[in-house]
Amino acid sequence: MSRDKINQIYEAARGTNRAYEIWAEKYGLTMYEMQIYYVMLENGTQAITQKELCTQLDAPKTSINSIIKRQLNAGRIEMSVNPDNKREKIIVLTKEGKALAEKVILPLFDCEQKAAEKISDKKLETAIEVQTAFAKNLLDAIGE
Repeated sequence: MSRDKINQIYEAARGTNRAYEIWAEKYGLTMYEMQIYYVMLENGTQAITQKELCTQLDAPKTSINSIIKRQLNAGRIEMSVNPDNKREKIIVLTKEGKALAEKVILPLFDCEQKAAEKISDKKLETAIEVQTAFAKNLLDAIGE
């Protein structure tokens, strides 16, 4: 594969990330803050542990912890001890947090849907297969 093709794969991924960054900035959020609301709203439960957030977002624990503290201080989330594992904290959206999440994330879901509808199912499936294979192969190569 030529260096140019690899750069095109990177730029395509970067373009998608940039779209999400612009969306987050539009609402005065960092990318990780927006992703927390995204995950919580997408899961439908709006309750999640810090550990699950770190795993799902592939984010450092310290970053998620500092964001959670900011959101706690803003009154957008509440945190409690997980009754099943006393060492874990469960994060739940407050009424204000849920309203913000719906204001920010529901229109984003619509934008994602509109963007995907402009691409055929076959092309979407191919894009998913190619991106997944490239990521796996890159991880394998890095691990060598």
